[in-house]
Amino acid sequence: MDIITTIGTSITLAKRLREISKNIEDAEFKNVLADLSSELADLKLEAATLKEQIAVLQEENALLKKTTQPPDEKPVGRKWGCYQFQGDDGLYCPACWDSKRKKSSTTRVDARFRLCSVCQAPLGAG
Repeated sequence: MDIITTIGTSITLAKRLREISKNIEDAEFKNVLADLSSELADLKLEAATLKEQIAVLQEENALLKKTTQPPDEKPVGRKWGCYQFQGDDGLYCPACWDSKRKKSSTTRVDARFRLCSVCQAPLGAG
């Protein structure tokens, strides 16, 4: 049973107690019961908000896991001043990889130089 269901059941029980309390003249009991009902309603709203936030964070976490580089991944070579990785034909900026461990693709400027698409570092034959 999840928290929302539990809170909903608690609210239903509080409503039943309110119905039963109509036969009781104790004002303090009725005030406490009203406070309980109010607190449970607030709790149900807060739980729904938290459940929504958890779903958003789980989605974000899954995306981060998908886009994060494996911890043991390392460049396997260099071409035109750029890093190359196993099973990947792309050429990547060594500065971005060495400083942030991010694969930033490079684009060709001319026959001798490439440019990082993120940090704009010029790479190539010097």
